Amino acid sequence: MAQEKRILIFLSLLVLVLIAGGIFIITRDYKGDENEYIYNDFRVYKNPTIGYTIVAYKEEQPYNLQLRYDPSSTENITIDPRIRTLIMLKEAAVFTLEPDMNSIPVLGASEMATILGRRLGIYDKRVIGAVTRIPENATAEDYLVVDCANVTQKANVVRLQLGDETKVFIENNGCIIVQGTNEWEIVRASDRLIYQLLEVIDD
Repeated sequence: MAQEKRILIFLSLLVLVLIAGGIFIITRDYKGDENEYIYNDFRVYKNPTIGYTIVAYKEEQPYNLQLRYDPSSTENITIDPRIRTLIMLKEAAVFTLEPDMNSIPVLGASEMATILGRRLGIYDKRVIGAVTRIPENATAEDYLVVDCANVTQKANVVRLQLGDETKVFIENNGCIIVQGTNEWEIVRASDRLIYQLLEVIDD
């Protein structure tokens, strides 16, 4: 009898722990179904094909933003909290990368340019694409060459690059580096920067 009572108490405690844990999970990321959840008051749902749609707002205007990665999968990426302010202070952003990279990092640059640029009307920045150097067997007339040395008071330079850690940081001269350990990690870091800009993830 005493053993049965102990088992009953243990099961009761286990149920209470599971209920408490469930409340915590629901409070943080309520899931209406397995393909949709709320993250810090933003609706996130998985697209039928590839990537995620995030419903963001500027004042009362909703925007459905298509990104490769959802907020939860970018949380572990280190990002300098000063970057959002730096980008907001300047009227233009130049996205640049090595010309011999494949097309995957271009996806990250394109996502950032879409959020910042004038097409959606969220931030209305002037966005420009560039490369860090002239490719072999090419002429200077065909390419805009921009690197971190070209940061100005009016324009940010956002360089997408490979490195030994996936992170987003600022170099000494104010150049913004979006770095990944491989090409898809560059895209994931790009999405992390977007979530900072939209204030989806609290820094």
